[in-house]
Amino acid sequence: MESRHFEKIKSDWLKWLSNEKRLSSSTCFSYSLDLKNFCNFIISYKNQVLNIDIFKSIDEKTIRSWFFFRLKKGINSRSNARALSSIKSLTQFLIKEKIIKSSIIVYLKSPKFSESLPRPLSIKQVEKIIEILKENKKNWIAKRNIAIIFLMWGLGLRINEVLKLKISQFSNSNDHILILGKGKKQRVVPIFEELKKFIIIMYESIPIKIKESEYLFLGARGKKLDPSVFQKEIRKIRNFLILPENVTPHTFRHSFATQLLNNMVDLRTIQELLGHESLTSTQKYTAVDSDRLKKIIDIYHPRNK
Repeated sequence: MESRHFEKIKSDWLKWLSNEKRLSSSTCFSYSLDLKNFCNFIISYKNQVLNIDIFKSIDEKTIRSWFFFRLKKGINSRSNARALSSIKSLTQFLIKEKIIKSSIIVYLKSPKFSESLPRPLSIKQVEKIIEILKENKKNWIAKRNIAIIFLMWGLGLRINEVLKLKISQFSNSNDHILILGKGKKQRVVPIFEELKKFIIIMYESIPIKIKESEYLFLGARGKKLDPSVFQKEIRKIRNFLILPENVTPHTFRHSFATQLLNNMVDLRTIQELLGHESLTSTQKYTAVDSDRLKKIIDIYHPRNK
């Protein structure tokens, strides 16, 4: 069992991640989960009650054993890299706060992993998904789920960005909306009139008895919709349509970017629309769309003129 002292340190660390490091709530949650899993392993491995002193005695052998334990459970290198990043972050916080003097953890290198390329959905696949969503017996939930897809597939928003939207953002005559992205960074994206009308119709279809929140997308009890609810819906459809396992809500955002590339939109513009801090993140899509690159070479290479 975690001591109250450790719980207080963990709480302070998570506040530091959010307020100072400006990490998103979902990233903070993932870091917290990584720490919980790490602590459970350490308690078992060292056979002692969890307290902050354990972090003073962690050595490279302990970390290697932890990774071996995770690999045996089938956890991939990408997840292991993030888990180590989480524990490194806590260790850096402990050193900063002078709770511990030093630790080998901060010098450990993350495991290498191959960058998996985003696989876009075709227009026909998206249309099939929307057709299935329409079959929901609750009309307002069907409209809600379709509107979420339209915002990710049509505007390139992340699922968490979509679920932060408020109805007040759609009640004026503006043809742009302000998005609160990763690290609390803001960006403005254009929204076409038909989508705006559909979203307002969707909101008006929500039963009055649960329409108590300022948020646009609500769950069955009237609270802000949890992303896991929509993720579960996509998993069900993915299995029904026999789509690849890596099709998630984020795939709609990937598909948005790929469609723009197919239509020769430049990477800088796509970077701005997606809210990527670095162009490197956006450049992943050029590796996916090899047909587009071939087309550009065919058109513009001097030897083809």
